[in-house]
Amino acid sequence: MYLDRQPAGVQRPWRLGILAALLTSSCSACGPADAVDSADGIFRWTISTVVEIDAPPARVWRVLVDLPAYREWNPFIVEATGMVAAGERLSLRMALPGREPMSIAPRLLVVEPERELRWKGRLLLPGLFDGEHAFVLTALADGRTRLDHWERFAGVLLPIAKGMIYDATVQSFHALNAALAERAVAR
Repeated sequence: MYLDRQPAGVQRPWRLGILAALLTSSCSACGPADAVDSADGIFRWTISTVVEIDAPPARVWRVLVDLPAYREWNPFIVEATGMVAAGERLSLRMALPGREPMSIAPRLLVVEPERELRWKGRLLLPGLFDGEHAFVLTALADGRTRLDHWERFAGVLLPIAKGMIYDATVQSFHALNAALAERAVAR
């Protein structure tokens, strides 16, 4: 019987190579081309959407930071509370189509009025299933706004979770974008 024994402290370069390949491999069937960055791998992926809104950044920003009103218009983040300030924790209730809503308590990383709102949340422990979610506003001509809405996911549970939530999350991002645009225009 052959046993793969190695003296303590000696690296197994071929195993490290396989691990590095797994961590950096690209997924070619990750979803719609307009909704994912192709440089992601099995333990890291990004959903990225863009929409142009017929309202100025100030109005879009007011809708984004009015957390209590999310229940009136937001089909994805159906409840939101907290203080909108960098370093603060939010309480969010997220609803993917066909699934029970889930509560998360992300920490706000960036709060730049009329420019960027970004938070980071995680499932249980760091490194299992982490998500950094952002809304980036760019002023366009004629009082319009470009919204870059994205989330970077990372963690060891991603290979399992991707098949279960990817398509529904992309759908939810597009639904949120449309509802945000409609609300901002109506304000």
